[in-house]
Amino acid sequence: MAMTTAESIGTELQTLRQLADDLARRRREPLGSIHLLGALLSHPSPTAQLLSERRLTLESLFQGAPAGQDPRTGAAERSLVRASEVAARMSAKQAGAVHVLLALLAEPATAARSALERSSIDVARLRGTAWNLGLGLVGERRRPVAPATREAQTPAVTARPLPRGIAIPIVPPSRGFRPAVSLKNPEAVPVMLPQPKGSRPSRPAPASEAAVAPVAGKAVAAATPPAHQTAASEDLAHHARNPLRRGRKAPPVGRFELDPKQFPALCAVGINLTALAARGELDPVVGREREVESVLDVLAKRHGNNPCLVGAPGVGKTSVARALALHIVAGGPELDARTVIEISIPELIAGTGVRGALAQRLGALHREVKSAEGRVVVFFDEVHQLFLGDVADEAAGELKLALARGELPCIGATTHEEYRRAIESDPALARRFSRIDVDEPSREDAFLILEKVAEKLREHHGVEFSEEALALAVGWSVRYLPERMLPDKAIALIDLAGARARRRGLRQVTPEEVAEVVAEQANMPKERLLETDAERMLGLEALVAQRVVGHGEVVQKICRILRRNAAGLGARRPIGTFLLLGPTGVGKTETAKAIAQALFHSEASMTRLDMAEYSEPHAVARLIGAPPGYVGHDAGGQLTEAARRRPYQVILLDEIEKAHPEVLQSFLGLFDEGRLTDGKGRTIDFTNTVLFLTSNLGAEHTTARPKRRLGFGNDAGPATVDVETAVIGAARARLSPELYNRLDEVLVFGALQRDEIREIARRLLGQLTGKLGQRGVAVQFNDDVLDALLDAGGFDLSLGARPMKRVLARLVEAPVAELILSGRLPAGSRLSMTQVNGTLSFDCA
Repeated sequence: MAMTTAESIGTELQTLRQLADDLARRRREPLGSIHLLGALLSHPSPTAQLLSERRLTLESLFQGAPAGQDPRTGAAERSLVRASEVAARMSAKQAGAVHVLLALLAEPATAARSALERSSIDVARLRGTAWNLGLGLVGERRRPVAPATREAQTPAVTARPLPRGIAIPIVPPSRGFRPAVSLKNPEAVPVMLPQPKGSRPSRPAPASEAAVAPVAGKAVAAATPPAHQTAASEDLAHHARNPLRRGRKAPPVGRFELDPKQFPALCAVGINLTALAARGELDPVVGREREVESVLDVLAKRHGNNPCLVGAPGVGKTSVARALALHIVAGGPELDARTVIEISIPELIAGTGVRGALAQRLGALHREVKSAEGRVVVFFDEVHQLFLGDVADEAAGELKLALARGELPCIGATTHEEYRRAIESDPALARRFSRIDVDEPSREDAFLILEKVAEKLREHHGVEFSEEALALAVGWSVRYLPERMLPDKAIALIDLAGARARRRGLRQVTPEEVAEVVAEQANMPKERLLETDAERMLGLEALVAQRVVGHGEVVQKICRILRRNAAGLGARRPIGTFLLLGPTGVGKTETAKAIAQALFHSEASMTRLDMAEYSEPHAVARLIGAPPGYVGHDAGGQLTEAARRRPYQVILLDEIEKAHPEVLQSFLGLFDEGRLTDGKGRTIDFTNTVLFLTSNLGAEHTTARPKRRLGFGNDAGPATVDVETAVIGAARARLSPELYNRLDEVLVFGALQRDEIREIARRLLGQLTGKLGQRGVAVQFNDDVLDALLDAGGFDLSLGARPMKRVLARLVEAPVAELILSGRLPAGSRLSMTQVNGTLSFDCA
C-alpha cells in the first residue's frame, strides 16, 4: 500500500516514519513493523513511556528479531495509514504515536508483535492500555502489588486483559471525560451475575454480593454464581502454577459433598461452595489473593481462628469465601481438605418465632460441625444479624460458647458500621474473631470485571456494549456516584443502559446511553459528560466573560487554577478555593455562577450559603448536621448534604466575614484536604467542588476618591497595586492565619467603571429583548438609551451594577409591562426605544 501524504498523516506521523526509515537504513533492512515500533520507543511521548514501563528497549527489541522481516510486506505503511482511522474513531484532531501503536498492534503475525511476545509483554494488555491512553487522560499514582505467597492460587479464566487503573480528573486534557490508565495492584472484586438459563434455580441476589439460596434436603445446594472474571494483569503470572490451569483434573466432587443423613442441618440451610467449585459451577474469582491468604492464616490459628471479613457493601466480601473454596479445590487434598458451607442467615432464622427454636437450630449446626472434626468451615454472610436485635437473645449465647471453645470454625462477613455495633462493642466476642479488611477493588480490575459481566448482559438484553461505554461506565461511576462501591455501581449503570437500549430498539450501548443514565443518577446535565472538555477549558475565560464584565485578570487567575486540576496536577483538595474581595455589586457572586455554568452546564449546580446566617457558634451544626441525640440529627447538614448529593458543583460561601470564628474554623479540613465529617460520622468528599468565598473586607479602598495631582490632566486614582495590597491586608487581618493560608487565590475585584456599567446595561437590555422576542415582539434601541440609563442613576462607583438593574426595572421594564397589558404590543409588533431630552420614549409599530 502506498504511503500517505504528509498532509494526511500529520507532523508526528512524519517524524515516526522518518525515525523508522533511519532505523531500517542503519540496520540495512527493508522498512518493517519492528522499525516502526522502534521509532515509537525512541520518539519522546507518553507512548514511549508506556513501552519503557514494560522494560522494552531498542536493544531488547531487535535482539533475536527475525531480521526485521514481516510475513506480509507493507506492515509499517498499513499501520501508519490505519493510525489516522484510529484517531478519527477516538475523535482526535490528528493521529499521533499512540494511534500508530494501536494500529501496529492490530496487525497480525508481524515481527513487531513477535518481538513484544519474546520480551514477555502481554500484547492484548498493551493494546488495551494504549486504547485508554489514546483517550488522553491522566492516570493515578501506582500502588504496590500484593505478593502471592502460595503456589496454588485462585483459578482465573484467561480473557483479553485490559488496563488497570481508570482515573478521572475534573476535566480531562483532551476529548471529554474519559477514564485514564495507570497500572495498579491486581486486587479485583468478583461481581455476581444472574444464573444462565438451564442452571439450577436460586433466590434473587443483590447486585453487589449475590446472596444465594439453599435447597433443603440436598447434599449440595445450588448457588447464584459470581460473575465471570478475567486475569487481573501480567503481575498475576503466578496463576499459571495453579494445578487446574496446568491441565490437572479437578478433584472428585464426592470428597467435598456432605451426607444429608449425617449433616441434615448443614444440607438444609447451607450451600456447599467447595462442591460447587469442584463441579465448575462457581465462576473463577480474580485477585483477592491477599484476603484468601489472610483467611487461611486465621483459620490455622489455635485461638481466635474465626476470620471476619469487614468492608463496605458491594466490595465482594462474599466472593472471598468463594475464592477460598476455589483455592481449596485447586490445591488438592494434600494442601487443604476442608469444605466451605455458606449458611443463609434469613433461611436459618425463618420460622423461628417460637422461643428457643433458633437456639435449637444453631445447636444442631454446632453439633454437626463439631462432628466433622475440622473438615467443615461455615460462612455467615451478614454475620452481625446474629448478634443484634431480638435474634441476639437466642443466637449470641450459643455462638459465643461454640466460638470460645473453637468448636465452630466460621468465617463472618459484615460492614464496618455493623462490625462496630455488633462485634467490636462486645470485647469478649471481638476476641473470638480476627478482622480482615476487604477494600474496594482497583478501577482497572473493575473494568476487567465489567467487560466479562457484559457478556452475560449481552445475552440478557440482546444488545452489544462498546468498549468505550464500558470504560466510561467505570470512570463515570467512580466520579459521579462516590457513595457506592465498585464494581456494583458500574454494573448497575451498564445494566440500566442495556435495558434502555433494548427498549428503544438499539443494537449497541454507546457512551451516549451510559451518559444519560449517569446524568439522571448524578443529577447533572448529560452534555457535561459528552463534551470535549479540553477545548472548553482552554477557552474558559471567554465562557466566563459572557456573563462577567471586566475583571479579566481575576478571571484569568481563576481559570488557571481550574486548568491545573483539569490536567490532573491538583492535590488531594478541592479543585479550587478562592477568596473574592471587593465592593458590593462588582460581580463576585456572578463570577461564581459563571464558573458553575461553564464547568457544569447549569447555574443550578451551585450551593450558596449566606454566612451571615451562621454568626453564632452553634451554627456549625447547621452546616455539618447536629450530633446524635440532638434535634435534627437525621436531617443532615446544609453544606454536607448538598455535597453528598451532588459531589460536582460550585459552593459559594457569601460574606464570609460575617460568620462566627468557630464556624470558619470548621472549614480548615475542607480547604486543606477536601473532606468534612458530618454529624453522622460520615466523611464527605469535597475534592470535586470549586469553593468561592466572598467578602466586602477592604472594599472602601477600591472606591476611595482619587487625590488630585499637581499639574495638568485628569484626576488619577490610587495605584492598582496599592489598592490590592490594602484590600488583601484588611482580609488577612480579619481571617485566622490557618484559614487564610489554605486559600488557593485571594482576588480583588475593583470598582466597575462607567464603560463597564454601559456594557452591563447593554446585556440587560439584550436579555429583555430575548424575553420579548419569545412573545413575538421585536425590540430596537441605540446607544443613546444606554447613556440615558447611566445618567438617570444607573452608574454609582461605590454600588457597582445593582443601581443599573433598578433603573432598568423602573424606566424600561415597567413601561413595557404596561404596553403589554394594554394590548399595544401584540405578537408581530415592533418596539423602538429612543432617548428624547434625557428621557426614554417607546414607539410601538
